[in-house]
Amino acid sequence: MRKPRSRLGVAIDMTPMVDVAFLLLIFFMTTTTFKPPEEVVIELPVSHAKYKVPETDVLILTVTEGSEILAQAGGHDVMKRVDMSQLDYLIRSERTQNSRLRLLVRADKNCPYGTMEDLMNILQVTRTNRFVLMTEGEEGAPAPTEEAGPSAEEGT
Repeated sequence: MRKPRSRLGVAIDMTPMVDVAFLLLIFFMTTTTFKPPEEVVIELPVSHAKYKVPETDVLILTVTEGSEILAQAGGHDVMKRVDMSQLDYLIRSERTQNSRLRLLVRADKNCPYGTMEDLMNILQVTRTNRFVLMTEGEEGAPAPTEEAGPSAEEGT
């Protein structure tokens, strides 16, 4: 009768795998960019609607509680102050540079009604019939709602 051979134990060295894991961890920690803090804190109105905000081809107009208008265009992180008289020119020039431009309005819920009325009048003058009014979702996450205009595309 034959005696079965005993198996030899296999030892796997885990050191290279741990090294790779730490290198990946260091890589992701050093290359990750965090969202910069907002220049102006805006308290958005609450809404139940959900709409995904596009990340490209967007002109963001922010209206503060003190009636200041800030513009952020072309995916830049920099917001620049815009006078109401310059807004018409800004919208037209941005739409000339990018025909697929979408307009997003972030207005503080405590901003004066007259400022929003003036903004809407400028949007009518520039024939911007479609825009998105950003609101706060129920859980506190931004949930913009589609707000104005007919379902046709923007006029130029």
